[in-house]
Amino acid sequence: MKRHFCIFLTIIIFHVIGCTADDDAISSEQHTIDSIDSTSNGGSIAGNNLLLNNGVEVWNTLDCVFPKYWLPPEGDCYRVTRNQDVVFDGQFSAKMKAINTGTTARIHQLVEITPGCKIRIRFNYYIEQWNTNGARTYCYFRTGPAENTSMSIADLRSIYSDAEYYIFRGGGYGKAYLPHTLNTWLVFDETITVPQNANYFEFGINSYLGTTVYVDDCYVIEVNE
Repeated sequence: MKRHFCIFLTIIIFHVIGCTADDDAISSEQHTIDSIDSTSNGGSIAGNNLLLNNGVEVWNTLDCVFPKYWLPPEGDCYRVTRNQDVVFDGQFSAKMKAINTGTTARIHQLVEITPGCKIRIRFNYYIEQWNTNGARTYCYFRTGPAENTSMSIADLRSIYSDAEYYIFRGGGYGKAYLPHTLNTWLVFDETITVPQNANYFEFGINSYLGTTVYVDDCYVIEVNE
């Protein structure tokens, strides 16, 4: 009896420790990632990807065309389009191109996260055209699912160093904009600690006027340490 109790207690402790969501809470469309990515020189991407339709393979075709499970475009529907000519993996990528002054092409998705955990943010991107304002990550940490619960820039600046801030509002650690070698697939791959009071993360990438970027195979993964 004592031996059975010890085994049961060990199982409970193992289940509680860690940042990964409980299996029952993971949608059937969220898959465990353990695939080879050529941009990482054969490294694997392991873990539960919180993003749905992360390879932007399935698209909504009613009214406004945009990748299923991602948030609808802000403004006109032609800033983010389905593309099958420049693709990292699968059949499609998301082409981001702002077409008017003062507009932004944006791809974004809201996911639930564990406060205080580390998350790995990774995506593949291809720069066809680059202008001064370029493209960058533009993510939000939220205390709730509503947009008005987003943490302020002042609060985020008080938590993170300038270099860390650029991971979710820039081009990676210490970089204000994405590195932009033209006409080749590049990879963004950074890890950041979630604020203690943040329960949601809006993963987002912005592309500004004069810049054309293709995005494919996106990941937000909670990291167990």
